[in-house]
Amino acid sequence: MKLKSFGMTVILLLSLIGMGISCDDDDKKIVYNNLPVESRHFIENYFAGVEVSSVVKEDGEPHYKVELANGFTLKFYRNGGWQEVDGNGMEIPGPVQYDLLPGAILTYVAQEYPDASIVEMSQHNYGYEVNLGTQPEVELKFNRDGGIITDIVD
Repeated sequence: MKLKSFGMTVILLLSLIGMGISCDDDDKKIVYNNLPVESRHFIENYFAGVEVSSVVKEDGEPHYKVELANGFTLKFYRNGGWQEVDGNGMEIPGPVQYDLLPGAILTYVAQEYPDASIVEMSQHNYGYEVNLGTQPEVELKFNRDGGIITDIVD
């Protein structure tokens, strides 16, 4: 009887552990048309003609992650607004930079890092983060107005 009870306890514990592990990964692939309209407009405006490789709906924020065939990764908030554009080492297209970042950020990068290109950009509650394609990598943080907060060389 004790062996049967012990066996049932082990099975119950393993089941609970399995359920806990499966709950950790609430990300799921979705079809492009299930993205918020604002996210789809962003992609169609800035990456027209580029094939969408995958769309994942994530549990937290950013809420949507889109992989493009050209190597770019885009992340969007739950409401569809952009959170991150990552070129994965490739320069972010000029129109994306000019339309989404305050001019003060672009001016700062051009003056302080004239030979560098912006390869990743994201927006946060405090403002913006921009990574440059330099060696070593430079990470810049700016407030909402485009004023520099930190300049970190990795």
